Amino acid sequence: MEIRNPRRILALGAPESGVLSLLKDLTGSAPAPISDTTAGLTHTWHLTTKYYTATLPIWIDEIPSIAEWRAEFTKPEAREVVTALGAWIYCFRKPITQQHVDDVKEALQAIAEVIEKACGYGGDMVCLAVAMPQSSTPRLEVENDVWEDWCMECGFEFVDGEGKGRNEFGEEVGVKRVVEALQANEWEGGDGSGGLLDFDEDEEFGGFGDGEEGLDAEEREMGAELFGLKSAVHGLDDGDGEGEGEGEGEGEETQVEELEMLMRRMVAIKETSSAMPSEARKRFAAKAVSDLMKGL
Repeated sequence: MEIRNPRRILALGAPESGVLSLLKDLTGSAPAPISDTTAGLTHTWHLTTKYYTATLPIWIDEIPSIAEWRAEFTKPEAREVVTALGAWIYCFRKPITQQHVDDVKEALQAIAEVIEKACGYGGDMVCLAVAMPQSSTPRLEVENDVWEDWCMECGFEFVDGEGKGRNEFGEEVGVKRVVEALQANEWEGGDGSGGLLDFDEDEEFGGFGDGEEGLDAEEREMGAELFGLKSAVHGLDDGDGEGEGEGEGEGEETQVEELEMLMRRMVAIKETSSAMPSEARKRFAAKAVSDLMKGL
């Protein structure tokens, strides 16, 4: 099947983050910059799997200032661009200092905010954060597990761009993992509105596997907890206000904020794990759900 109207890929990062190097490894070629910035460049990738073929347009952007980039992409007129995307690939150099780490975190949070504003909590995009080689030494050593947790909080899957072969679980790593995740994506063009997690009372929260058994009792318990919190929050304004004391309004606001945070993280878990191999998805989601449960 040929996908005639595919969604786009947006590849971006700070200046000199290695976006073009990744695209060359990914697609076999990369556009040549015509100025001192890669912003505004375009590329294409002819992707063929046993299920479909597609020529995917790739847009390239640069983030010299995270605050300015966030302000531009959260404008109403930017929504059409964001909703046309099927994947985000955020590249960053492996950090030398803690400030570099903080910048990566801030950029991922900014991208997550942009996606949420345009598509809601459940934007159905593949979001990959790819750590590119750093030529300067010594560099700050950050374990992959730590990167995975940070990226997951913003709805991204972490990929070590220097990874080769397979990990201890037999899963592809490095650029091959990027290819695998993108191949598993849904590229058919649409309105880009995404999908929210549905916490309807009559729907079993099972979810990270297509027709699989779910992720043990903890995942279902997490769904029940979230549903209960959602019901409680929706009921906050339904009463007549009797029995309210000073400070209760602030408490309600806190509960709403906590619920929104939990929902964001739950959607991030779902979206980040959706393109993973089955066993990796189960392990990743089970760990993430367990971590969230500890905070409830």
